[in-house]
Amino acid sequence: MAYRQIINKVLRRLREDTVDADWIGSLSENSEVDSYAQLIGDFINETKVSVEDAWQWSSLRSVVSISTIANTSLYAITGAIDRTKVLQVIDNTNNLQLKQMSDSSFYKFKFTGSQASNAPIAFRLTGTSIEFYPTPDAVIDIKIHLVLPQNDLTTADEILTAPELPIVLGAYSLALAERGEDGGTGDNPALVRFNSTLSDAITQDQNRTIDETVWYAS
Repeated sequence: MAYRQIINKVLRRLREDTVDADWIGSLSENSEVDSYAQLIGDFINETKVSVEDAWQWSSLRSVVSISTIANTSLYAITGAIDRTKVLQVIDNTNNLQLKQMSDSSFYKFKFTGSQASNAPIAFRLTGTSIEFYPTPDAVIDIKIHLVLPQNDLTTADEILTAPELPIVLGAYSLALAERGEDGGTGDNPALVRFNSTLSDAITQDQNRTIDETVWYAS
């Protein structure tokens, strides 16, 4: 669903006038959209962050490739932001899944004893970059399976990739809290509805990712 449609779903719940036409460019920079609709747009983006961070949504998953360079250990992850979650790192050249290491373990192995470049067996994450151990000794095709949250919605026709209903209800709850009792649904019942809907959406998405929430004794 497009950004303008989501804003209008929240506005209708608030019994406010909807945005009748797409705006040009960014919502926050467009004087043709009134300030209250822009505020609802901010609430939608704020709720979107909460929903995206609540679960490893299948709709936000993708695979990024990195081709290593001999004697270079640190690489930027294309498209990553500070909320990106890395699920798997696979050495596609040598058919090996790399293990994530803590910083302390990584530095222990990296800076003690004699070091030699080789095919990586482990990695650490630093911001939006990834560092391999040992340092790659050749060109290796690395596949990174990750959850990549969407940037803030700005344009009218931008399509939301996270679940829609929890975001609509979450933004509605924030709007009620911002202006106080609405003469209808108070902010607390609306927040309960948001949390319930989010929980249901997570449960539904778990069924698309088999065994990821099943733990076995080792």
